[in-house]
Amino acid sequence: MRAVDGPPVQRQDEVFCVVDRDDRVLGYRTRAECHADASLIHRSVSVIVETSEGLLFQRRSPRKDSSPGCWDVACSGHVDGDETYLEAAVRELAEEVGYTGPAPEHLGTILTELPGETEMAGVFRLVADGPFGLMLPEVVGLGVYPPDAMPTPLTPSGVQVLAFAGHDPPRG
Repeated sequence: MRAVDGPPVQRQDEVFCVVDRDDRVLGYRTRAECHADASLIHRSVSVIVETSEGLLFQRRSPRKDSSPGCWDVACSGHVDGDETYLEAAVRELAEEVGYTGPAPEHLGTILTELPGETEMAGVFRLVADGPFGLMLPEVVGLGVYPPDAMPTPLTPSGVQVLAFAGHDPPRG
């Protein structure tokens, strides 16, 4: 899929923390720089939300610069500047699905090599039934799916994160 015309839903001048393969801070670069050079490893977070009915997924806006229109784990995003992984996960939960309850559990950190970019992803798990809400414009849909019937297409990072957390995501 490709992004549709219209205003982007993210700023290209956002500042990301650039790290090495051992997650040591090397400096700071803009979103535009990080997404133009896959050698610039930058921090991100992904939160898998497990509800009593299944896993919560979000449908990304068709105006996102990566994986537009695809399904993804409940929330994901970049770690801003000197923000911690946990701070970013809590912020992204509020921004993308309107959740402001207890903090998620940190499962670990993995290197995700994606088309055009490389991320050091902090992976989190939240067990909660909400409340959750659709937070436009970044997210255009929410859905709860049983683990054996996840939506497609999933973002490449979503596939990697779900596999890391012990789920069996659809591939391709």
